[in-house]
Amino acid sequence: MAKHVFLSNGWLDAVEALRPEWPESPAEVKGLLINLIITGGPDGDVRVHADSGIVERGLHPDAATTVTVPYPVAERLYVQNDPSLVMSSIMSGELTIEGDSAQVMSMINVQGEPTPEQLAFQKKIQAITA
Repeated sequence: MAKHVFLSNGWLDAVEALRPEWPESPAEVKGLLINLIITGGPDGDVRVHADSGIVERGLHPDAATTVTVPYPVAERLYVQNDPSLVMSSIMSGELTIEGDSAQVMSMINVQGEPTPEQLAFQKKIQAITA
């Protein structure tokens, strides 16, 4: 399986190809629509949105929340699945939230351990990420 730099066009293409395998989103993130601006990536700033936890290209005009985060923080959050980083990044000012911060808190407060399907999918994301 080819590896791609996180959030590069090749990586986004590879993630889109995995869409049929995407596990069901936890109840806490279903219906959440959040724009994400990732700054300082290898190819510049990246604009995506998460719709019920599924990442798609571009900002969504109906999103009530926009999160701006530096590339290294986004990579640790998404690829390494390190949710503890969110609160420290908010407190340090690295991660900023514009709009409905309750949506971001809902994502942070996902209850329980990941399902076997979610863990398997996370390994696929890690496998395509250089």
